[in-house]
Amino acid sequence: MLLAGLLTACANTADTPSQSDIQSDVVAQQELEQAWAEFYRTLGDVEQQFRDSSIYQRDPQHRVDAYELLSAITNAAMSGAIAGGDGSYPHFRNLLDPGKRIGIDNPDTYYRAANLSNKKGNNVYIVTGNRGTSADFLLELFEAANPQGAVSVLDDNHMTFDADGNFSVTISKDKVAGNWMALPQQQQNLIVIARYTHADWKTESAGNIHIKRIGSEGVASRPDSAASLTERINNATSMVKRQGTFWPDFADKISWLPENTLITFRPTGDIGILGQYNSVGHYDVKEDEALIIKLPEIESDYNGFHVMNYWAASPDWVNKQSSVSWGLNGKAQAYKSDDGFYYIVASPQDPGIQDWLDTSSTPTGVLMLRIQSGVDDKLITSTTPETKLVKLSELRQHLPADIPMFNTEQRKQQLTSRQQHAAQRYQTW
Repeated sequence: MLLAGLLTACANTADTPSQSDIQSDVVAQQELEQAWAEFYRTLGDVEQQFRDSSIYQRDPQHRVDAYELLSAITNAAMSGAIAGGDGSYPHFRNLLDPGKRIGIDNPDTYYRAANLSNKKGNNVYIVTGNRGTSADFLLELFEAANPQGAVSVLDDNHMTFDADGNFSVTISKDKVAGNWMALPQQQQNLIVIARYTHADWKTESAGNIHIKRIGSEGVASRPDSAASLTERINNATSMVKRQGTFWPDFADKISWLPENTLITFRPTGDIGILGQYNSVGHYDVKEDEALIIKLPEIESDYNGFHVMNYWAASPDWVNKQSSVSWGLNGKAQAYKSDDGFYYIVASPQDPGIQDWLDTSSTPTGVLMLRIQSGVDDKLITSTTPETKLVKLSELRQHLPADIPMFNTEQRKQQLTSRQQHAAQRYQTW
């Protein structure tokens, strides 16, 4: 009788789930399982879309690169949208790195990201850190499931720093004094991205950055809920799903441009990179050829030029001379000729000059040129890079005489410098 009484008492306590609670838990668990299954179905769908695309048929290397991209997309979705949390206890992570090269990634930029949310409208986040010595720095806020256009942007030209380069930024619905970014009240999860862009890899370095949600200090976290995890998996699925059509469409549009040319510079502001301009084109350079790209001196803090495949992913830029960057006040990897122009050479074989874009990993691919921070809008939007395809054996005839030769030992030192910078920038990846 005593045991029966105790069991009855326990069954009647407030901690005992009601039938409606149990049913809700069952439904939530079913939705979680369905979301996970849909995520993996979507990966299969995107794989098939990649295989059906014109990029996949281009050459054997692009078929291999399709699966490298699919792996990177899966990695990014898993580590970011899903494992990055719901914004209750945010942390910055590597958004892109040498192992996740997707989305027109820039070898000069250190990308970090943190997940946020503001469903009730009362969340406030504080981002603190150091500006570092990189040529450019900015923060952007995007919708996690649809990161096409920035919700809010704050760049270093509109930020206040102390004498040591330290900063604090408030991200909230209501505006506050000092560095501030708008955080709208909405049901979708959000993501804040920090971009540190380097013009001179030998001297510049990114600063540190941290984030916290006001009210989380000293408060233990709760177990993850099925509903919260389901939402993040659905966000990951949406992100992956877009890749299936976006990159094949991107490649098709690029292919319409004249081969071995670059377009006139245009602003990239529609995706939130204020003050950035880009020029893009595609190339097909044979083993015995070299593509010369002639660029004027443009007053800006950062200029970057790199190659990528038609999937818009960089090659192994840590261990390949596949990018060149330069900026103001002697911040440069690139050499400026006495005539005031920069001459970059894209070729599969080493052309014997300093500013080489190695295309050996991407026999046919895409050229991407970015210029940002402190740029004259009227000047840059009327500037078109000049290109000339020549025989590699005749290259010197088409370059100014002052451009120095570059021997094997110098190339080895140049590549070593890239590797050292990447190791310092990322520590691990």
